[in-house]
Amino acid sequence: MTVLLKTRPEPGMALESVPVPEPGPGEVRIRVESVGIDGGAEALIYDWHESKRHYADQLPQLFGHEFAGTIDATGPDVEGFEEGTRVAVEPVLGCGRCRLCRSGSFGICPDRRIVGLHPDLEGALAEYAVVPEETLYPIGSLSADEGVFLELLGLAVHGIERSDFEPGDSVAIAGPGSVGIGALVAAVAGGASSVTVIGTADDREDRLPLARELGATRTVVAENGEAELDEEVDVFVEASGHPDAVSLASSATRRDGEIIQIGIFHGSETVPVDLTRLVRRGVSITTVYGRRDSSWRRAIAIAENTDLSPALGPSFPLAEYERAFDATRRREGIKIMLHP
Repeated sequence: MTVLLKTRPEPGMALESVPVPEPGPGEVRIRVESVGIDGGAEALIYDWHESKRHYADQLPQLFGHEFAGTIDATGPDVEGFEEGTRVAVEPVLGCGRCRLCRSGSFGICPDRRIVGLHPDLEGALAEYAVVPEETLYPIGSLSADEGVFLELLGLAVHGIERSDFEPGDSVAIAGPGSVGIGALVAAVAGGASSVTVIGTADDREDRLPLARELGATRTVVAENGEAELDEEVDVFVEASGHPDAVSLASSATRRDGEIIQIGIFHGSETVPVDLTRLVRRGVSITTVYGRRDSSWRRAIAIAENTDLSPALGPSFPLAEYERAFDATRRREGIKIMLHP
């Protein structure tokens, strides 16, 4: 038997015991060591946010899409992975056949499914998870918590990959959450001349000082949705998912500069953008969703040479999941994790 965390038809979650899953052809079973709580996914599901109520007809469902652990069983036809290999997981599965998948952009495949979020792909808020072997990335000596953070770091790396960023560019990042901190780590590793991280008053005492620890050259507090930068930047990474940050990006990015939009907007309102201003200033917008294989490989290389510990935790035993979700709601730390 194994203990897992399943969302019930009503708001909230509950622990249940079920048989340990068996891997099928081309699948492996992972002994989950760490699983992250995504503030834009599991946390909103736990709080039954309006944007997540489309899951109602599929509940109960096993969530958890950011995770790492050790392979403890392999199914038939698995090649290249053995029991005992420590791995992180790419949760997005493309169809593998469309133009996007064939070009490596499986993250935006129209038929993509996400492990731990799609009804047919049970997640990792459990002691064991079964996934296709193509989702696996060996993490070597990295900790399981670092393995969890690779999913966020890889997303940020993909943003840099898709952009015109070059070493020596100045960068501003709106939103010192897990995605924004991942962007900070990626920008520093990429050779940015300066990185300014912009947060709110709630970030003043914890997340902004943490950003300094991870290489930010300056931190700024936005007051009433407005912030002032010393000078315009070459690249502005919008990782907060807040409309005010889009307005700030439009005014703070230099002529012929670039806005990288990673943040997801979960509200029902559309986000106003002054496109005329951007057009007249030659500012481009690059949107980012998901990762590529190259993003993972580069993220792993960065993690091997970076102390990510300030961004990791707090962590909780799986049985204390309610404390973990409360901590997420209180914005404690950067990447809150559960250890089954």
